[in-house]
Amino acid sequence: MIKEVICDRCNKMCVLSIDKYDDNIEIYGNKCDEGISFANMEMNNNKSLFTTVVRIKGAKNNVVSVKSSKPLDKKIWIECSKALGRLYVGAPIKAGDIICKNILNTGADIICTKNIERIS
Repeated sequence: MIKEVICDRCNKMCVLSIDKYDDNIEIYGNKCDEGISFANMEMNNNKSLFTTVVRIKGAKNNVVSVKSSKPLDKKIWIECSKALGRLYVGAPIKAGDIICKNILNTGADIICTKNIERIS
């Protein structure tokens, strides 16, 4: 099974090809050693911080970026997106404000990552 991921450990943003067969893992495309540790973590861990956007009313922008307060299982990311797709947030809002508490009973909150001012 070959999986492709973008490594975000350094500013090179390498596209890694991870080939897993039996108990062996082969990694291609890394430009530094950080890519190897990132690929191993990616194959052994099905959790990561969930990031997306939520619609906002009363602001110059139509959406605001958000992230989960803790890593979420990647299997529920689509369900999280569906739940947040029905949500509108009112401006003003500040980075760190909680948009959604305990999303899908995971214990994780969805947090705003940007300050948005209300338009007059």
